[in-house]
Amino acid sequence: MRKFFVIVLSIAVVTIAAYGIKYALTPVNTQKVEYITHETSINTNGFVILDEWVITSRSTAVAYYSVSEGERVAKDSIIGELFYGEVSEESMNTLASVDRRLKAARAQDADSVGTEFDAASVENNIYRRENDIIDAAYDNDIHSITRYKKDINSLRSSNRFSTEDTTAELEAQRSSIINNIGVMKEDISAEKSGIFTTYIDGFENSLILGDLWLYDVPYFEALPQKQKTEKTSDKVDAGGVVCKIVNNHVFYVVMCIPSEIMEGHKENDSVTLRLNNMASALAPGYIYAIGADSGGRRLVTVRCPEYVENAFSQRVVDVDLIFESYTGYKIPVHAIRTDDNGKHKVIGIHDGKQYDCYVDILYVNTDGGYMIAQSTADSVNKLSQMDRMVVGER
Repeated sequence: MRKFFVIVLSIAVVTIAAYGIKYALTPVNTQKVEYITHETSINTNGFVILDEWVITSRSTAVAYYSVSEGERVAKDSIIGELFYGEVSEESMNTLASVDRRLKAARAQDADSVGTEFDAASVENNIYRRENDIIDAAYDNDIHSITRYKKDINSLRSSNRFSTEDTTAELEAQRSSIINNIGVMKEDISAEKSGIFTTYIDGFENSLILGDLWLYDVPYFEALPQKQKTEKTSDKVDAGGVVCKIVNNHVFYVVMCIPSEIMEGHKENDSVTLRLNNMASALAPGYIYAIGADSGGRRLVTVRCPEYVENAFSQRVVDVDLIFESYTGYKIPVHAIRTDDNGKHKVIGIHDGKQYDCYVDILYVNTDGGYMIAQSTADSVNKLSQMDRMVVGER
């Protein structure tokens, strides 16, 4: 009996010791370090308003463009012509060919040093190929002679283009083609700098930046929820859209938001838009305008002064209007500790050891009972280095 009692007592001692060791090494309560983002936002549909200039024709005309689709053009530059009369397709193709060569010649004029170097390089290559032909002739290498002759012809052709197609000559050719067309024409000039495009979506007359202050909730709700993008025709009717120039450095998004959501927010407040049908691109901006209440809703316009890919080809957007966003470590309120100097810290655990990780509190969720924090810049031990954090006390 005594032997049995000794055995039971020994087992109890070992068990208590094991729990004691575990208790010494492990906190009463720990939690895995979690990195999260908290947003105060609302999802809605919106419309993109562009800072654009739409060019229309005053009469039936044939439109010709001397710039490429998507090309950035300078203010007051000539971007094409309107011909008021019949113009053959052959004349348009010839004019386009001359314009392509004229653009290349002007680029060479802008870099005359490089042009001279290229011409000299071509001449040197021709000279070397001529010597190669002599060497090949001595060796009776007919195959190489033929190849070298082709190289020389190709080099001479490229050199002739670079030296003969001068800007002045090409401009004279262009004027001659236009004179031979023989109908009245009008230059198409860019009133502002921006991106040239011949694609229209039907919102050019209903979403005008200058009329923004005239829009209200009923007007917004009556807009079509789908866009139909199409390319303008070269043959334009009177009053028809010829092309447009779009400022690609800024765009606006107008949304209909419940009035209660807008309480506490005002014009010029910084916000962020997540454009969900543009690969969830984030566009920083600020509240440009807040309309009057209409049936518990307000028209809210956000100005985004940064380039976002596809923002100038999409008019109807699925958008998250983000008022606030905090990214950091999710920490239960009772896991935040304060040292003698009033600084906030979290006790982190890595490889079984405890470390003081000092943090800055970014956001407090009282209802959820947690905070979002980031390690302070001068913190020796960062939360990112920790496996877990101490939540409870011993």
